[in-house]
Amino acid sequence: MKIQMDVPFWIGDREFTAADVKMIRITVQQFSHLSREELTATLCENLPWKAPNGRLKLEACRKLLRELEQKKIITLPPLQKNRVRKVGGERLGTAVQTRLQAGLQEVSPVTIDPVTSLERADWNATMATYHPLGYLRAIGAQQRYWIRVQGANGREIVGAMLFGAAAKALVARDQWIGWTPEERRRYRPRIVNNNRFLILPDVHIPHLASRALALAARRIRADWQARYGYEPVLLETFIEPEYTGTCYRAANWLKIGQTAGRGRQDTFKKYEASVKSIWVYPLVPNWRQRLVEPFPQPKETWDGGEE
Repeated sequence: MKIQMDVPFWIGDREFTAADVKMIRITVQQFSHLSREELTATLCENLPWKAPNGRLKLEACRKLLRELEQKKIITLPPLQKNRVRKVGGERLGTAVQTRLQAGLQEVSPVTIDPVTSLERADWNATMATYHPLGYLRAIGAQQRYWIRVQGANGREIVGAMLFGAAAKALVARDQWIGWTPEERRRYRPRIVNNNRFLILPDVHIPHLASRALALAARRIRADWQARYGYEPVLLETFIEPEYTGTCYRAANWLKIGQTAGRGRQDTFKKYEASVKSIWVYPLVPNWRQRLVEPFPQPKETWDGGEE
């Protein structure tokens, strides 16, 4: 039995009419062989449903499709399992699905757990499926995490995080730090960027996001030290204009300015991107001093013989 959808309705600045819902229903029926990701992209293109910067509204579309399925208006294709998929050269496994609504104390302790090599494909698929910006491939130094809580049946994954290399140059950040171009070139690796932060769409736990950020800040230095041989002293992130950074503010991150509206690799200033707010989080009290400390010398390895 199908349940009627009250129309028209608004999602953000996009009005959906009865004709839109009918088009979605027919498209889902006719293209049931597509994966959910392919179906979502197809609908965004055909509606059309895009952000002002031209990006497809994939995450909002996913939420609408799940709501329509819950109301029995459509039947989505099953999540594809046991199929090797790749994005940006990295293997995709199976996206994690968790439904959970609770208070933070009910599901404590919250933990931030490094992703193992066996979990990496599922982490990739989870981020590619649910994050509004999708996921292609992490380049350079990086650290992936799962966010877990205590559910009724044990530890459950409720989110994921990625930390990676800092932006090469940011006027607002560099002026706020007060370093020279030479210092930026030499010491930028001591800044780590929170590239992706995801709470699964069917997880509703107040204050979970800010708790996860605080826990990540506590352990990122040790994890980075173990992996790369030095400790970062400052975190940064960029927030899209449609978001306000509430969880970062709650976790005591500082908003210090805006990006110039160009992509990370836009050396020749040809490609416009959305202007994002820049947020930072110092990891140590004397971070300005620590930021320009010399990096540790590589450890020499003993290749045999007697001392």
